[in-house]
Amino acid sequence: MSWQLPEDLFVGKRVFQYDYIYIDAFFLAVWIVFLLWRREFKALIFSAVIAPIIYAIDAILWWNRSAGPHYPLGTHIREYWIAGSQVNRPEGVLWLQKFGSDFMMTISYSFFAFAWMWIMFHAIRNGRLLTRPVVMLTLAWLACWLLVPLLSKVLPIDDRPVIAVRYMYSQFPLWIANFLMGYALLAVVYRRRLSVVGQLFLVGLIGSIVMEVPLYLFGIRPTSLVFLIFEGVFLLNQGVPWLFLLIDRVWPWLVSKSGRGGRLQVVSM
Repeated sequence: MSWQLPEDLFVGKRVFQYDYIYIDAFFLAVWIVFLLWRREFKALIFSAVIAPIIYAIDAILWWNRSAGPHYPLGTHIREYWIAGSQVNRPEGVLWLQKFGSDFMMTISYSFFAFAWMWIMFHAIRNGRLLTRPVVMLTLAWLACWLLVPLLSKVLPIDDRPVIAVRYMYSQFPLWIANFLMGYALLAVVYRRRLSVVGQLFLVGLIGSIVMEVPLYLFGIRPTSLVFLIFEGVFLLNQGVPWLFLLIDRVWPWLVSKSGRGGRLQVVSM
């Protein structure tokens, strides 16, 4: 029944000034230094592994893949307009500006979101999700992402407009399937500890809200509340179940089979 759903549910759009990228890079450096100070080395390694995967999907696969017959011929899943000019394929003189946008929306995003997610997984496994350190870390991330758009609007560093559009109609079934299959598998694996499933969903929801609300509040995500709710539920929660299972069950099993150590040693986060 996808034809009955609001059209903007399938279109993720950002409108921002180019100095948003510079300011985001500054706060990314602050975030990394903060995590190093907290000795969250494994969280940073985890995000460093995920980051190129996210970049490959968004900046390469989606950039070069057709958005499908639902959109005009020649439309790709990812499209950019920078300083009033549409970025072509190949990018030509705008390749560096496109890379800056890609870096902010994939690499920087990964180091914020997935480092935070690793720490949340650790808290869930230790039964300490709703604790003061976890809440303060989440608020620190939120503060960074509220300051980025605020400073971009206030500081006249580079006001070239950037429009980034993600046409997700062809990807919509995949998002839903990932979410349903992932949480169904979690419910089976953790059937004796269903609270873990609920906490993981909460992590995905909170992480998505931290990402989307600043964009919505500052007009960078010019969309409906329906889209905001959809992104909140599905954006991170597509991957949360699979990543947690990989870390908590698959990787320890593989290491134990390789004979390099037992489960208790390798699952320490």
